[in-house]
Parts: sequence; structure tokens; C-alpha cells
Amino acid sequence: MDAAQLRKIEEGAEQMGIRLDPEQLKQLGRHVDLMLKWNRSINLTAITDPDEVAEKHVLDSLAVVPILPSGSLLDAGTGAGFPGIPVAIARPDLEVVLVDSAQKKVAFLKSALAELRLPKARAYSVRLEGNPSKEELPRVHAAVARAYATVQDWLQLAQHYVLPGGVAICMLGPSDAPPERLGDLALKQQLAYTLPYSKSQRRLAIYKHL
Repeated sequence: MDAAQLRKIEEGAEQMGIRLDPEQLKQLGRHVDLMLKWNRSINLTAITDPDEVAEKHVLDSLAVVPILPSGSLLDAGTGAGFPGIPVAIARPDLEVVLVDSAQKKVAFLKSALAELRLPKARAYSVRLEGNPSKEELPRVHAAVARAYATVQDWLQLAQHYVLPGGVAICMLGPSDAPPERLGDLALKQQLAYTLPYSKSQRRLAIYKHL
């Protein structure tokens, strides 16, 4: 990414209440560059215009940063590392667990994590089935999914990975209707946000594990 595109990320993040230092911006740009390079040989993203990637992948991912508790985060169906890698860059205090069932995508993730020097983030090639001990995955303080199955399917799965008192987060469009409760998860809060350049409307639904 060039300087103008990085500035777009910086200014967009500021509009969303998130401050990024120069090193974090450099890491975010490098993640995008690596993704677009690998995308020539494996299918990581359909969005390849850097300006679109900046908003629809990077800034949309950063929307969850202000609401995350301390501790650990699981990103389910992470694909090219969204939202998990931008979160790991913006919140270096967090242990970030990136999970995807596609081995080629996880090969990319492991390479990217090494190059970006994110030692507290790890990538696993696992199909989530609600059994973290069998899958050798930790239970976490927060879990998030972006464009993963349906809201109900994600919540049904997420409750098995989130520690009691932790949160499961759904990244939604403006018309999605999240349930008030599913299993051990109860809807705690909904937050609306707007992507700063396209003005697209988004929402976060935050569920507490009872």
C-alpha cells in the first residue's frame, strides 16, 4: 500500500475512534500487500482494489477493537486474517487465535504472522465443531466471526469457545436481526457504525456468555 492509502486507513480509523501509530499502520499495509500477493495463487479475497481493501477489510475489522475485553480473541473463519490480524496489530495485548478450515489460507496466515512479527497471534487449520478440547483450541474471552454462516449458526458454535463472562461478537449488516438469546449467550448490546468513506452501515451484536 502506498502512503496515500495508509493515510486513508489512519484517517478512517480516527473517525471510528481508533488511533494507530506509524508502526501499526506499516503492519496493516504490509498485511494487505502480502494478501494481494498470495491472492494471485490462492483465493483469499474477491476485493483486490487497495482502496476498497482499506475500507471493507481493514477498517471494518478495526470496528471491533474498542469493545474487546482484555485477554484472548478467537477469529472464526478468518480467511485472509480479517478481522483477527488488524485486531492483533491494533491490540498487541491480546492473544489472538485465527481459525480457518482451509489449509492453504492457514499457510498464508502463518507466513503473514511471522513477517508481521505478531508473536501473540497463532493460526490453526481446524473445522470448528464446538469441541475446543478435541480441536486443541483454547477457550477465549471473546470470539468474533465476520461473514460466517448465519448469526444463529455462529452463536450456536461460539458458546462452546467463549469463557463464562466473555463475549461473542456478530458483525452484521443493517437489516440483520440477531436473537435476544441463544443457548448460554444473551444479547448485551448492539452498536451501529458507519464505514467512513462509502458510508455503508454496519452493526455489532455483542453477546455475553452467562
